[in-house]
Amino acid sequence: MGREKQLLCILTHPKRAGMVHLRGPKLIGGALFSFQTIVSQCYPFVSLYFYRRSSIDDKTDPDMLNSAFTFLAIMWLACVVAFLVVTKSEFYHTFTQTITGWQFTIDSYNKSDDPETKMLTIFENHHSFTESIKPEVIAYMRDNWAEWVRTCPPWFTPNFISSVGDEFIPNDNLEELGGENRLRRRRSSVGESVREFLN
Repeated sequence: MGREKQLLCILTHPKRAGMVHLRGPKLIGGALFSFQTIVSQCYPFVSLYFYRRSSIDDKTDPDMLNSAFTFLAIMWLACVVAFLVVTKSEFYHTFTQTITGWQFTIDSYNKSDDPETKMLTIFENHHSFTESIKPEVIAYMRDNWAEWVRTCPPWFTPNFISSVGDEFIPNDNLEELGGENRLRRRRSSVGESVREFLN
């Protein structure tokens, strides 16, 4: 697919329209996401300002629209307050911090000594988040894979193994995953790629 077609897909995809980049808290960080969320509540009133001054014939009553927008803004604020009430206070800082998703993911991997936490951090997030530490992850996995195979910890399941790319698995162990397991891993990898493209 050429660059022009890729850009067209991004611009016309319903989940991406209007925000090609920085479209979620994992990408932009909590502070900017909170700011954008608040600013988005102002957009209807800005639009209404220009709508009042437009020369459109047979307009909907601007005062009625203003009342509707105000009601919706109050309901939004009530939902935000309710959400904060049920949220643990130790997580409040996530709405104001500037750390992005990929920074948090790498930090979580580096600070943890628990193999399960490290592996789930790497393979349950988008691969682009941890691309910069990929060589380090490969080295860690090659140092520990044989031990995981021997002890078979609860998190080291066939589903987890199928989510791991071939480059992360030591060559000897990769050969042992031949036959049906290798085929299932390939199918799983293709399925993940298709889901990423569709999302």
